Amino acid sequence: MKTQKNTFPSGMWHSCRFILAALAAATSATLPAAVPQISGVTMAQDTTRLVTITYTLADAPAVVTVDVQTNNANGGWASIGGEAVWNATGDVWKKVETGSRTITWRPDHSWPDHKIADGGARAVVTAWALDNTPDYMAVDVSAAAQPDTQTYYPAADFVPGGVTNGLYKTTMLLMRKIMAKDVKWTMGSVAESGRNATREPTHNVKLDGNYYIGVYEITQTQWQQVTGYNPSNFTTDRTMRPVEQVSYTDIRQGKGTASTAASATGGVYPAEPYGDSFLGILRDKTGLDFDLPSEAQWEFAARAGNGEGYWSDGSAMRISSNKDVGLDLLGRYQYNGGKIGTNSGTDPAANCEATNGTAIVGSYLPNAWGLYDVHGNVLEWCLDWYADDITALNGAVNTASGAHRVIRGGGWYNTAGICRPAFRASNTPTSRNYSYGFRVLCSAGLR
Repeated sequence: MKTQKNTFPSGMWHSCRFILAALAAATSATLPAAVPQISGVTMAQDTTRLVTITYTLADAPAVVTVDVQTNNANGGWASIGGEAVWNATGDVWKKVETGSRTITWRPDHSWPDHKIADGGARAVVTAWALDNTPDYMAVDVSAAAQPDTQTYYPAADFVPGGVTNGLYKTTMLLMRKIMAKDVKWTMGSVAESGRNATREPTHNVKLDGNYYIGVYEITQTQWQQVTGYNPSNFTTDRTMRPVEQVSYTDIRQGKGTASTAASATGGVYPAEPYGDSFLGILRDKTGLDFDLPSEAQWEFAARAGNGEGYWSDGSAMRISSNKDVGLDLLGRYQYNGGKIGTNSGTDPAANCEATNGTAIVGSYLPNAWGLYDVHGNVLEWCLDWYADDITALNGAVNTASGAHRVIRGGGWYNTAGICRPAFRASNTPTSRNYSYGFRVLCSAGLR
C-alpha cells in the first residue's frame, strides 16, 4: 500500500492519496485485471463546516471507503474513528465507477466536539478491488429495497449506528466477511462433552472461497419484510427475535405446496431457490446470491479460529451437568432462560417475553469474529444433505440425496453439549420446529 501526502500549514486540512496494493481477479492466465488507483485526493471545509473530499478513481471500478486522520502528539497519524465518519455520503461505502468523484461529510453531526491537532488532518480514501471487498456489508431488505444498493465498511466501528443497531435486526441485513479461502482447519471434535463419535470425526478441511455470513440469525421482521408473513411460534417481543417454525423447503422453495414436497428438485440445492421462496425473493430484492451456508462454512465461521474444547469466543468449554458458565454468556440455551423451572424442563408459552424461549438476536456476546448466537437461540439450517461420515468431502457441500438436511448450533431448549460448534443435528427438509431458524450467506466480492 502506498500513500502520497500533501502537507499544509498547521491547523489546516491535509489530504493524501491511498492506493490499494492487492490485485483484482485475473482475467486470463497472463493478463491480470487492472488495479484500481486513487489519486488527487483533496479535502476542504466551508463556512458551514461541511467537508468536501474529492478524488479520482482510475483503471478499474472499486468499492471506496474513507477515513479521517489527525496528527497526534507523537507526530504520527491516528484515525478519528469510524463512528466519526460513518455519515459521509456520496461516492463512498459502495461500488464506484472510474472518474472524478466526491464525498461529503458533516463532522458537526458525528464528531461535534472535535479539535484539530497541530499538523491538521487528512483524508484517507481507499479503493478496494472488487474481489477484495471490505469486512462488513449492509443490505436493505425493506419494502423500498433496490438491487445492488448494498454498502460496505472496513471495520465494525464504521458501520452506521454501530453493529448492534436495531436496523440490522429489522430492515437491513448486516454481513461479516469470513476469510476462508485456502485456510486449512480441523472440522469435528475429539473429546468434547456431549460428543457423538459417529457424527463428529475430525478431518482436515480447506474451503475454496471467502464469503459473507449474517452477523445475526434472520429475525421475524426480516422474514416478514421479505415474504409478507410470519410463521413463528413466539409472539411477544417478536420484532427482533429470530424467525422459527421455518423448514429448509420454506427457505428455498417457498410457502405452500412446494414446502410439502420433500423430493421436489426445484429449489433444492444445488438447484437455484424458487423465485417465490425467502431466498428467491431476497435475491431479487438485492441482486446478491444469498443462500444458506454449507455446514463447513457454518462451522468455520462459528468456530472463529478456535479449535477443540473451546467456545467461539476463545473461552474453554467447562460443560458439567449439561451446563457451561461460558455458554451462559454466549447464547440462549436451556439453562439460561430457554426453558422454565428449577430443572429447566418446562417449555415457555408462545406468548412469553424474550427472557424465555428465543432471545432477541444479539442479546449475548459475539464470537471472536463478531457473529452473534452461533451457540443456542435457534438451530440453523445448512445446505447439505446429512450423512454420518463427511470426512471425504473436504468441506464441499454434500449433494448426495438423503432423508435429512443438516442443522447446526443448538437452540434455546438444548443443553450445552448440543450448542458446541462441532455438534451436528439433522431433520427432514419439510420439518418445522419452534427452535429451527437460519442465517444467510453470500459470496464475497462483486461482479
